[in-house]
Amino acid sequence: MKMGLFSRKNDKKAIEAYRKLISRAYETPLLVLIMVFQFLSMGLMAFKDGDFDLSSLLIAVALPLGTWALTYGISKLIHADRGLIMLTAFLAGLGVITLRAALSSPAKAFSQAGYLPLGCAFMLLGALTIHYIRVNGVLVWLLMAICAALMVMPFAFTTVSSAKSWIRLAGYQMQPSEFVKPALVVILAYGFTRGSRINDWFVYAVYSAVLCVILLVQRDLGAVLLYFMLTTAMFTVGTGRWKLALAALVLAVAVGAVFVSFADRIPGFSYLAARIEIWRDPWNSQREDSRQIVQGLMSISSGGLFGAGLGLSAARKVAVVASDYIFAAVCEEFGIVFAFAVICVYVLILLRGCGAAMSARGRFFALAAFGGVFELTSQMLLIVMGNLHIVPLTGVTLPFVSEGGSSLCGSMLLMGLVLGVSALNAKDEYDDLNTLESRGGRLKL
Repeated sequence: MKMGLFSRKNDKKAIEAYRKLISRAYETPLLVLIMVFQFLSMGLMAFKDGDFDLSSLLIAVALPLGTWALTYGISKLIHADRGLIMLTAFLAGLGVITLRAALSSPAKAFSQAGYLPLGCAFMLLGALTIHYIRVNGVLVWLLMAICAALMVMPFAFTTVSSAKSWIRLAGYQMQPSEFVKPALVVILAYGFTRGSRINDWFVYAVYSAVLCVILLVQRDLGAVLLYFMLTTAMFTVGTGRWKLALAALVLAVAVGAVFVSFADRIPGFSYLAARIEIWRDPWNSQREDSRQIVQGLMSISSGGLFGAGLGLSAARKVAVVASDYIFAAVCEEFGIVFAFAVICVYVLILLRGCGAAMSARGRFFALAAFGGVFELTSQMLLIVMGNLHIVPLTGVTLPFVSEGGSSLCGSMLLMGLVLGVSALNAKDEYDDLNTLESRGGRLKL
């Protein structure tokens, strides 16, 4: 579709067509398809094996209505990219459906569905924050202090995970690092767009390194890897100093290799050496933990191309299937073809997010949008490659899909940042269009 600008009298029809293009209003068929998928999938689970499950039926109705309300609700408040909203809603709904089908337990699915409104609120919060609040140095320093406090909270509160990165408050457990990730995107976007001199970005790079050290002490190696990758990618894009970023990457790989080699001699990290040993040859390992990898691979292969059927798989036998091996459950329930389509959804999110970044009219907004989709995509790749036994399992979750309120809300907040930037882009386009109309210009589509 070509757009040309001419100095002729106003062409209302062309301008209205362009206004519709800006509002991203051509995704209605996709919205209908997602809503039908959600309703039929959960509706089928409500009557599985001839039994009636009221909670599944309620979710079957609530998911499509929530997807519709979220899509048009946010786009009414701000001109956010509806395509991104619908793709996010699809993945979040898929998580609820997979939990219900794979675990054969309505309780897990109902609990995850209960987190969805909170996740949507976080997504809206991120979008409105980027859209309306102008980030400055004082706000960034305040955000850095809050994030540092959140990251050290697991040292003060009782944890329930071997990674020591969880806290329990008022009967609820949460993982602070999931909420710090979106804030770190904002902090680095501000810091790495101030200039390319060392004095401009050094403090923010050191701050990110300190967070990585805290996570390392908490033995959350998956989060360490995600934070480092995010910082390196945003530094490269924000400052353009790719040689320095490459040197940091090479140094990190070398240090990581040495660390892994001597992990069995480092207090508190002997488990890491065992994990590496299991990953190298899980089929012949005598360790009990190797069973998880073998079960995950068997689950993926059991689904075949088109799946074992919704609710008919044995994915529930895989250890920690609700979080670490949720992708294996998707493969067995829906098939490899569908699982590949899910990966394509993440790729679409990456492409649309990068499109929003390239269309942004400010370096901060461009880097914030890039950081948001990069973090979501890199996290997806880590968990998928871990499930496929390409890399050792790092303990990260599949964004929007895996069980857990912290993971869902943190991912939604990241997506909110991207939506906020897309809304600002649309606002700028509307302003240009209004200026064109006031001058009697013409758009030809």
